[in-house]
Amino acid sequence: MAASTPPETATTTAPADRARRTRLAVVAVAVVLLLVAGGVWFASAQRSQAQDRSALDDALADLAPVALDLRQQIEASHEGLASAEGRLLDPSLGTVLADALAEAETLDTTAPTEGSLAEQAAAVEQTRATALAQLTAVQDATRDLFENSYYYEIAQEEQARQAALAALDAAVAAGQQALAAGAGDADARAALQSALDAAAAARATEVDPDLIDTVISATTAAQEATTGVEAATAALAG
Repeated sequence: MAASTPPETATTTAPADRARRTRLAVVAVAVVLLLVAGGVWFASAQRSQAQDRSALDDALADLAPVALDLRQQIEASHEGLASAEGRLLDPSLGTVLADALAEAETLDTTAPTEGSLAEQAAAVEQTRATALAQLTAVQDATRDLFENSYYYEIAQEEQARQAALAALDAAVAAGQQALAAGAGDADARAALQSALDAAAAARATEVDPDLIDTVISATTAAQEATTGVEAATAALAG
């Protein structure tokens, strides 16, 4: 009859085998858990990296048009500042614009290269906010400069109008004196009177002090009326 395993051996080996298998199962579970955890961490890190990259790309996309507007405004404002030189009622406005331009020109709007993606995105957003503030400052200073320069031009045209009116008054006085003297024939006297009436109408022309075109038109009317009176007076004296 074949030999059989002693009872005591069977009872001692089976529990040891079960314990070993249990330990292996525990280790396998632990390894799986570690792999799962590592995979979750890696996936999370990848998602965070992708989100940070997307945030940086979005921030750069938002900055680009603002940076372009700022550069274009700087160029236009430099031209405006040059054209208004010596033609301002308040010269200090030129200094204000020059200072705003100098500050805006120091802003670096290129993409950052240092720090994490999240830090770079935050830096770009701050640059955009600064660019917007400087764009507003330059635009406001430029508007004030142009407005002041406009009123300087109006003041110059008003001086020309006053000079034209003074010349007209002198011509009218001479024409009235010629009429009073009784010289000339009826047609010449009628022509001078008509010229004097036109001069009175030109002198009465209303002017809007905020509209340079009305000032220039009034100056032209006064000059033309002066020419008409002087010609009619000369013809009367004939």
